[in-house]
Amino acid sequence: MRRRLAPGLALAALGCLALVAASCGKRPSPKPRPDLDTPYQEEKVGAEASKEAEAQLGVVESPELEAYVAAIGRRLARHAPGYRYEYQFRIANQAEPNAFALPGGFVFLSRGSLLLSNSEDEVANVLGHEIAHVASRHSAAQQQVMAGNPIVQAMQMPYLSAYNRDLERSADRVGQGLAALAGYDPIGLQQFLSSLDALERSRRGASRRASFLDTHPGTQQRSAEAGQRASSIAWREEPPIADPDAYLRMLEGLAVGEPASEGIVRGSRFLHPDLGFTILFPDGWEIQNTPAAVGAMSPERQTLIMLEHGGPFEPEEAAQKWIEEVMEESGLSISGRGPVRMRGRVAHRVTGSAAGLRLDAWFLPFRGQTFRLLGIAAGVQKIASLVESTARTLRPMTPELLATVTEQRVHIAEAEGGETLIELSRRTGNAWPLQVLAVLNGLPLDAPLRSGRLVKVALERPYQPRPVTPASSPER
Repeated sequence: MRRRLAPGLALAALGCLALVAASCGKRPSPKPRPDLDTPYQEEKVGAEASKEAEAQLGVVESPELEAYVAAIGRRLARHAPGYRYEYQFRIANQAEPNAFALPGGFVFLSRGSLLLSNSEDEVANVLGHEIAHVASRHSAAQQQVMAGNPIVQAMQMPYLSAYNRDLERSADRVGQGLAALAGYDPIGLQQFLSSLDALERSRRGASRRASFLDTHPGTQQRSAEAGQRASSIAWREEPPIADPDAYLRMLEGLAVGEPASEGIVRGSRFLHPDLGFTILFPDGWEIQNTPAAVGAMSPERQTLIMLEHGGPFEPEEAAQKWIEEVMEESGLSISGRGPVRMRGRVAHRVTGSAAGLRLDAWFLPFRGQTFRLLGIAAGVQKIASLVESTARTLRPMTPELLATVTEQRVHIAEAEGGETLIELSRRTGNAWPLQVLAVLNGLPLDAPLRSGRLVKVALERPYQPRPVTPASSPER
């Protein structure tokens, strides 16, 4: 959950309505199929989708790292076939290693992909794969196919749905060719996919939250095919944009897992150290935190409660703006609204319904801003008491609770001559499991390291919150 309200997030509730409606057999009307017949139309649709992706996923705020990825992308794009799109490259603030492309040349590489990569060749091959999707118009075709599916539109974003295996193989082949033409070793794709497969295997037996960036199936087979293909591609090495050590040093301080600045989930409790609040969702509900909102779904998937910023407004004003921007557009009817006193302060409540869905929205004042707590229930499911009881758990974080908040960040450590990864892990206080440490560095655990060898480790430290001041309160 963000500290700032991103443009367009007022419509996030529509996605929740679609999911709950689907669970009880009621489908909202599909959006019109986008018109992507020309490169200009692709660029227009892609630009809009890119803004949506940045709002929903977040982007890594590192000018140096973003400039580096963009430089690799531009070098590859010069060799891309077909229409000369103005390719743009972003680093999605997502822990899982993956990437995706939007129509018109908008390419996203996840933070997790950079952590998994150990060379510029690997990064270049992953970007080449996504450029191949754009140049071959796979992303445009996929968006048109998925446009008629309102559930995918609302909850996954259509451009993130998986390509079929034939398109994946095609993008692998073209992407490796682009990498070779740009002076990169095409074996980089096989190395990345092999590391991805090893990372997944190292996580087996442990819980892993599925990411909706998991768009590329068949890792083992694709890795083998990429290795065979690389051996037959002629290429000439060009100087890298950054040497291997410089690349690794750019990863210093990068978040591992979910950054505490977006809020953290502990059981049924959500904590946001920067905004200084905590809230309890119903026990046993599945909680998911995104840059757009934090929400909880009931076990039977018939009821949803989500918390968002309502903006730097008084509760009644925030409620009115939300009604105008969201509820009227979605066809919801208002059944009631009015002030509610909570712990000596006045909140505002709005109730309504649409297509068999019950809606209960609370606009809660907190430290000069307003939070919107939205409950949606299908059929006869009760919602009012659940939302009210959740709303009344919104509290400031205590110093004792804040002191328990930690986060992990990447540190680039220098090996001492002859020590192993196991010994380096112990010396540096690395927080990654040893198998994960080995995979992320592409090194065996027990082999001696040369002196000065740079190694990625994860360090866990107490989180230092960045308080929101009036000047940096959530903006419209």
